[in-house]
Amino acid sequence: MNEFTYEKWIIPQDVDTKPANFGGGDGKLFSSAYRISSRSQMLKLAEDVNNGVSYRGFYFIIDCDIDMEGMEWIPIGYCAGPNEKREFSGIFFGGGHVVSNFRITNQGNRSAGFFGYTEYAVLQSVYVKEFEINGGTTVGGVVGHSETSTITGCYAEGKIESESANAGGIVGIASNSRVENSVSFVVLNVNQGSVAGGLCGLAHNSSHFANCESQGNIGAKNTASVGGFVGSVKDCTMENCHAKSKVICLECGNTGGFGGSGRNCRFDLCTASGNIRVASEEITSAAGGFIGFTNGMATRCIASGNVLKEGDYGAAGGFAGDVSRASIFWCYSCGNVVSEGRVGGFAGMAHCSEGVTRIENCYTLSEVASDDKMSQAGGFIGEMKRIGEGNVIIIACYSFGRLSLNVNGFTHQLSTGSILDSVWRKDASLNEYINDGREVTELSTDQFGDPNIFIKMGWNFVDEDNAWYYVDGVTPKRPHLKGLPIMAIPL
Repeated sequence: MNEFTYEKWIIPQDVDTKPANFGGGDGKLFSSAYRISSRSQMLKLAEDVNNGVSYRGFYFIIDCDIDMEGMEWIPIGYCAGPNEKREFSGIFFGGGHVVSNFRITNQGNRSAGFFGYTEYAVLQSVYVKEFEINGGTTVGGVVGHSETSTITGCYAEGKIESESANAGGIVGIASNSRVENSVSFVVLNVNQGSVAGGLCGLAHNSSHFANCESQGNIGAKNTASVGGFVGSVKDCTMENCHAKSKVICLECGNTGGFGGSGRNCRFDLCTASGNIRVASEEITSAAGGFIGFTNGMATRCIASGNVLKEGDYGAAGGFAGDVSRASIFWCYSCGNVVSEGRVGGFAGMAHCSEGVTRIENCYTLSEVASDDKMSQAGGFIGEMKRIGEGNVIIIACYSFGRLSLNVNGFTHQLSTGSILDSVWRKDASLNEYINDGREVTELSTDQFGDPNIFIKMGWNFVDEDNAWYYVDGVTPKRPHLKGLPIMAIPL
């Protein structure tokens, strides 16, 4: 808590916090938690927090499902800037009971959600359903703005519409927070927003996400960063999280099936399966089946949704749109990619002006199509660009998907950087005369089934900790990545 705002959390003399105002308990221990079993008791909690009672360290538990009967809900706590906020700092157990049928429409420049603002709080098993939120600067179904808090086992199902906001299905902004074992099923529509994500809008400041899932539909217009799971993530980790949200964006920036943009972050064992469609005629946008733009690290991640990008500016890829000074290992994409400009089955473009961008032990099954003869298009990556002292390195990767007439086998001929021990499938091209701009090794479908060809290039199929292996009975035969599911594809 910031020292200069501490006095705001001293309990006012006129606020009644006796147990009788709730359904029992004194809140001092979990065994004697304040009980909430009615709408009026829930309102009491919101009124206390918004009047300056943080309930720091006190326990609450919901005893039963609560129907809010369509009421206009005033969130529990709010944040409208560093000097204007009211926090909830208690430990709140939803008990798996559902709070349903409420709406929030009048928050103005405040955070909005069932909880508006939490700090040093724990929210566990909080289920909110049949809610509608319209407005607010930071919006989430469970909590609008989470600061140094834990959100675990929570569920949100409803509808959010917002402008100029950070919006997410569970949480709008997660700062230095943990979000675990939570699921969102939200219809999210954002216009003129900052970021929007199926589960979280903005995650930053060492937040950690694990074992979470987002579903639903996301529509965004003139929004900086949009993702099926998270809009923008910075300095965070996300493990075993999954996005199944459909994303449609008009004149947006970075857009991805999982994340819009990821900076100095790590994704591990995460997947994105929702289709994305981006139309940007006036601004530069990066669209990816998993991530729009990243300079972070991704390991053992999968993108299986289709990517359709309309407009010449920017880049589109089956896994990533734009990669810069990033590390991507042990990942693959298998959704179709249709775009103009820079387009690739795995990545639209990869560049680096300082340090190294590295893609290793990755593959794409994505079909790649571009009707623009001037496109910088490749079966694996559209364009590699080495700038100054930086470098782009691709090692032990392959492209296996079908390629349209205007798509090079692996990458565009003007690409710069290093491509080592990588291959592409020649008979997947619709143009039998097409080759690869960088003379990357081409193989037939039958040759992909011969491990000796890859062993001669240095691929390891023997050691226990190696990336690659073959599976008998899976056709067409090709190398697979250990620990990741095998995707069936047409010949």
